Amino acid sequence: MPPELSRKTEISRRDCFRIFDAMDAFLARQPIFNRDLTVYGYELLFRQGTENFFHETDGDRATASLISDAVHLHSLEKLAGGRRLFINFTRNALLNDLYLMLPSATTVVEVLESLELDEDLLAACLRVKKYGCLLALDDYVLDAQFDPLLSSLDILKVEFPALSQEQHSQVLESSRHYGFHLLAEKVETPEQYQLAKDLGNHYFQGYFFCKPQMLRARRLPQSQLQCMRLLQLISESELDVDRAEELIRNDVALSYNLLRYLNSPVFGQQSEVTTVRRAITVLGREPLRKWISIVALQGLSQEKPPELTTTSLIRARFSELLGRRVLPSELAAECFLVGMFSLLDAMLDQSMPEITKDLSLSDAARTALQGLESPLKRIVDLSIAMERGDWAQISQLVAAISLTEEDVFQLHSESITWAMEMQSTTSPVR
Repeated sequence: MPPELSRKTEISRRDCFRIFDAMDAFLARQPIFNRDLTVYGYELLFRQGTENFFHETDGDRATASLISDAVHLHSLEKLAGGRRLFINFTRNALLNDLYLMLPSATTVVEVLESLELDEDLLAACLRVKKYGCLLALDDYVLDAQFDPLLSSLDILKVEFPALSQEQHSQVLESSRHYGFHLLAEKVETPEQYQLAKDLGNHYFQGYFFCKPQMLRARRLPQSQLQCMRLLQLISESELDVDRAEELIRNDVALSYNLLRYLNSPVFGQQSEVTTVRRAITVLGREPLRKWISIVALQGLSQEKPPELTTTSLIRARFSELLGRRVLPSELAAECFLVGMFSLLDAMLDQSMPEITKDLSLSDAARTALQGLESPLKRIVDLSIAMERGDWAQISQLVAAISLTEEDVFQLHSESITWAMEMQSTTSPVR
């Protein structure tokens, strides 16, 4: 690293610590998909303290605080899961080379569309490339001032619904000419995703993957029927352990997965668990209920983006942690299941009322899953707001419960970590 960059980086590091000490930094994480609907990376979204927004003059503090929080409070490995992290950079953050605090192999530096591109900023962007980070331009709308930067870009992000057909064609032509990849933002429906894919976009960001492709009656494959039977079983108020053993033993993959899970290093068993009955006894009723819900949902979503299962797990754990803190025990006990089931409509491409009619659920859980008012619905709504980085909605929902926003963001961070760890130990073998 050149001496002048090293000196500036040390200054930036001190500034990051100082800024973090002076303010709270809240993070949200949004997935970015490639064309085969596997997760390419995550964009980290920043929120400053308990304000719903930060003023333009606070942009530098925001970027520095986000980097500090990501590096020092959250594990980048846990946030990224081995994938790339997209982070917005202000002008001063670029000029001061704050990206040098981040691993080049997994960092995508986003240049904000609101910046004025001059010689100093262009030189800073070239240093980003030299360091080894990918360079992205955010919310591009064919602004000629950015033309000198296009040949250095790796990714160009466009607000997909805002561009006309002609503008999409022009952006695609630029992509072919300069060699960068296109990322379509704010893709909110499966139909928008398909159109964005047909138009030649390489990456996609939005919540289209959480929506049913269509509402239709269809016969479930046998493997999914088995998963639905398991979900039906765990939705009963009293878990029938004998029935659970029967269903698991009759499915070779489920039996193998359960034994593999119990014999993983997570449990540290002194002797190997070799039978389904022994596994159920060792695990216990409530952990068994969670394990069944996880592997069953993985089976239901096998034709869907894997991130759908990840999102369900995060919602389930976050809802459970919140419920324990703010709801009566009888309602809190249902939070995990409601969070987990909240994306069944997207997994099965059926309406939630159609799905829930076959599950033995409490009135509170059923109404929450059908989008009707319920204390459990407010918990799930907060989970969704956290996923989207909807700061105004988060503030409104948190104000109605007896937790601080700091508590809520900490619980969500813990839920992300838990979900990724659970997937690593329960990934199904079929």
